[in-house]
Amino acid sequence: MSLSIPRARILDPASNAVFAVPAIAISLFVFAYSMIYGQKAVLLFYALWFPLLLLAPERMMVNRAPLLFILALPALATISVLWSDVPALTLRASIQYGTTVLCGLIAARVVSVRSLVAGAVLGGVVILQYSHSEGAYAYDFLDASYAMRGAFESKNQLGFYASLTAFLALAYAVMSGTPFILRPIALLIAGFAVWTLVLSDSATSAIALAAGLFTTLVVLGVTQIVVGARAQIIVILLCIALALAAIAAQVGALDIIFEVFGKDPTLTGRTYLWNQGVLFGEERPFAGLGYYAFWIHNRPEAEDLWREFYITGRTGFHFHNTLIESFVALGILGVALVGAWMLALLVGTLRVVMNTGLRAEAAICAGLAVIFFIRSGVEIDFFTPYTVGSFLVPYIIVQMSDQRRAVLDAYTRTAVP
Repeated sequence: MSLSIPRARILDPASNAVFAVPAIAISLFVFAYSMIYGQKAVLLFYALWFPLLLLAPERMMVNRAPLLFILALPALATISVLWSDVPALTLRASIQYGTTVLCGLIAARVVSVRSLVAGAVLGGVVILQYSHSEGAYAYDFLDASYAMRGAFESKNQLGFYASLTAFLALAYAVMSGTPFILRPIALLIAGFAVWTLVLSDSATSAIALAAGLFTTLVVLGVTQIVVGARAQIIVILLCIALALAAIAAQVGALDIIFEVFGKDPTLTGRTYLWNQGVLFGEERPFAGLGYYAFWIHNRPEAEDLWREFYITGRTGFHFHNTLIESFVALGILGVALVGAWMLALLVGTLRVVMNTGLRAEAAICAGLAVIFFIRSGVEIDFFTPYTVGSFLVPYIIVQMSDQRRAVLDAYTRTAVP
């Protein structure tokens, strides 16, 4: 009797949930706690995804444009070893970053959005429960607050995973095809995640979660309208949004938001960090210092910032803005590529809204895209290795591109006699 596993049970997104759901859950746990479990956890992550590239390399050859677009950024990071002050560190970090991105691209071709959501909810609840078991609280000098950080080094990281889990648990609870018995469980997980988010006191994560949920609802609503009328509806909604933003600016809504979340106009020091980052980047504006070449011991500028922000471990810090971080590391070239990723998140959202038949999948991808876009202004989610953003953002961009391509191909087949 053969013990071989049919390829479809691993490679077909429509029937490989038994593999894909645990693989996503394990990957998220590795991203969350690789600093704790080290190389063994990272090797497990690679063991989940790289064999799929060998089993079905042809999947990476279909609709190659978004893959090449995504890989341009890690390629530039790797090339920056040629001018980096610390070439060995740049080479190692860029390879780690590139392989994380590549695994996200592999997942985009073998994991359905439904399996991604289910796996992320499973992984998310384990991550949050693990942090609750640690129960660590700490004072955050950057946010000037005392909040739960769990097993993470920062409360903002705990808040990020809590917001991601809440968003995806709510999505799973309302997706068609979710078993009835699992819907209340998903809602309970969402509640647990929101409670954790409150304990973490992460304003960025809370705002991004609200924006992601709002975007998802808007996409679900717009995709109920016939395709021909969607452009007009989107234009009207954008005009309304711009008008509301102008009114909010006039009445001082930003100050109210700062007060609600306990922030000051400097975003508790972030504006100073941004200014410093721009100044450092201007010293080598075209190609930067090299990937991962700024935050190193004995670099005076980095040492000063660690000291000013009470980073006693002298590691794990950044400029709290993805574009500025890329400017320092890879110059204008890096800003252009990172900016292109950010633009792809928004443009991809509009495209799938305009012509996709996969309403739930389009809405979830759009919500996630907005979450990562908003967070890019104050965090570094998809510019570092072994992080959930560096895995999910490539997945989202390729998924949205593939969804649109599938709809266009179906339209072409029906239009051609």
